[in-house]
Amino acid sequence: MIFVFIFLLLIFSFHTFKAKWNPTRSDFFPLNQIIIIGHRGAPVLAPENTIDSFIKAFATCMNGIELDVQLSQDGELVVYHNWDLKNITGSLEQIEDLDYVEIRDHSLHNNCQIPLLVDVLKICPKNKYINIEIKSRNYLNTQIITQVVKIIRQYKIEKYVVISSFNPFVLWVVKKFAPDLSRAYLWSSENPTFLFNSPLWIWICQPDGFYIDINNADEEIINWAKKKNLVVLAFTINNASDLAKAQRLGLDGIFTDNPYLQINSS
Repeated sequence: MIFVFIFLLLIFSFHTFKAKWNPTRSDFFPLNQIIIIGHRGAPVLAPENTIDSFIKAFATCMNGIELDVQLSQDGELVVYHNWDLKNITGSLEQIEDLDYVEIRDHSLHNNCQIPLLVDVLKICPKNKYINIEIKSRNYLNTQIITQVVKIIRQYKIEKYVVISSFNPFVLWVVKKFAPDLSRAYLWSSENPTFLFNSPLWIWICQPDGFYIDINNADEEIINWAKKKNLVVLAFTINNASDLAKAQRLGLDGIFTDNPYLQINSS
């Protein structure tokens, strides 16, 4: 029943909102130039999603950073990708079931401190691109969305932030709460968020950007996105062959773990 409802909502959105959808291209994405975004900082130089990783990414003159945020049990915006602490402590304890002080202490004990979003924004240079990926198991998690928007307003970085998510409903709510903020829909054929896994969820969230797994990128889908005036980036590009593919497809940018990946400008 839920699947049928979602499918009907998708069809309704396609027909109802098509004419109103006008993606905005930020000045951050100059035409005919690939920008390089540090995927969770610079993981080849320091543990991902840590302050050290972000500092190193900026020090290597990348165009910006990407990070993940999710809510702790006490409602803090935790910068961490996985749902649990297994990669750090070996424990399956869930981020959403722990207060931040517990998360911090666990990570400190293992020499890999998990920061809050506010900690990262404090060390970000001005005028640098920041991609905030909202992670939420709830389809309509207004709590995390309102908190992310609030901190963006607080730091006055609206022009330099893109909010992204694999969850189209999260982006749909962001559009309602903060229509001035850039949004990007993340998509991979490997993403299990919905039974109906398709880039057509774009019609629900109506983003400004389409960020695709490089393994799923081909001329057909990239041209489809470009015809809708979407900014198109690919993740995660860490080798010469994937980089060459991104350049051949004329993408606007890439996410990489390696800040020293060489872009061929010829």
